[in-house]
Amino acid sequence: MTSITFKIIEHGGSEYQNALSLREDILRKPLGFSYTLEEREGDKEHVHIVGFLDGDVCATAVLVPEGDKLKMRQVAVQGDHQGKGFASAMLKFCEDYALSNGFMEIYCHTRETAIPFYLKNHYLAEGDLFIETTIPHLKMRKVLRRK
Repeated sequence: MTSITFKIIEHGGSEYQNALSLREDILRKPLGFSYTLEEREGDKEHVHIVGFLDGDVCATAVLVPEGDKLKMRQVAVQGDHQGKGFASAMLKFCEDYALSNGFMEIYCHTRETAIPFYLKNHYLAEGDLFIETTIPHLKMRKVLRRK
């Protein structure tokens, strides 16, 4: 596997813009959506994780603190880098961040097509499928530390 490096980036800079473009290309444009100014402004309060390959942004995720939990959102890997283990490595980076910052669990609303990926990474399904951004999603979570 080619080596990918992850880091937390600041909102608003060029790395953020590149991550936002990747999220939009992979997650939004296929559904006919684009990010609104309100959504970009709301991003200021979130933790932005970016994966770099040869200096270029190729993976991204957003973490939203909610008490002792983190909601993981907008997980995306550039198309030609999918299936290479980068998303699993990014989940591990996010989980390590959560643990080192005192969070007990991490959860996400995953697209139905990504459920096997999260199961493979030891996330548990909760409840039933629901519609979010016009497509089926399922809440999945991973307990990182017991109370």
